[in-house]
Amino acid sequence: MNTGSTTKTSYAGMMYSHDFQLWYTYFKRRIEKEWRPEELSFLLGKPDHAYLDFEKMFQVRKFLTQESILLDGIYASSRIETMEFHREEYEVSEERLVRLKIDEDEVKWSYSIEVPWTFETGKKKPPAPDLQFEEWKAEKDLQLESDAMLHVRQKLEALLEGEYFENGATALQMFRQVEPTGLVHLQIFPRHLKNVLYSFIQQNKLVVRNIENRYSFFLTDSQQASRK
Repeated sequence: MNTGSTTKTSYAGMMYSHDFQLWYTYFKRRIEKEWRPEELSFLLGKPDHAYLDFEKMFQVRKFLTQESILLDGIYASSRIETMEFHREEYEVSEERLVRLKIDEDEVKWSYSIEVPWTFETGKKKPPAPDLQFEEWKAEKDLQLESDAMLHVRQKLEALLEGEYFENGATALQMFRQVEPTGLVHLQIFPRHLKNVLYSFIQQNKLVVRNIENRYSFFLTDSQQASRK
């Protein structure tokens, strides 16, 4: 397949081996879910760049300290990818440079992770982690996209009729409400919720506020007044 021109980028950051295990775990989970980094930022209640900065290895330890519990909640899993690092007896734990290389073409992102460690493998030891990944760009099925947006809109409209937004709601709380469809062919992604939410904001139905450094969504004053 001729995929046309390729864009090459590279990012690097310093981290301890345990931090790399967590970074790798969340990187692999995201690709398996077929979510984009900005969708994780949205579910975390953060600006679009927040999760992407983490994947680019910017302040990894700080991000993990602040967000790992919520990320485990988003994925409903706290399992860490198993890997055993080789270490000489005289070695001490120290930060080392990890690099992420990305080749992007018209249909996919190809990732290559370069690490400064070697891994203990063999009998009774975990296999070395896969350091090559491919993430395919979603093919836009306009009918499925329309069906997904309609499903989310109807679910949110029902929530608006009740008292769901009286004390605010986070993106993750709402995603839990709208994600189930009961239809095998229809998958709801965080981007669908985000698009509908921001259309509601434009229609003056909801307003977004920063509560303790996370975005939450509330009824607008006009919506609240109409209920009194």
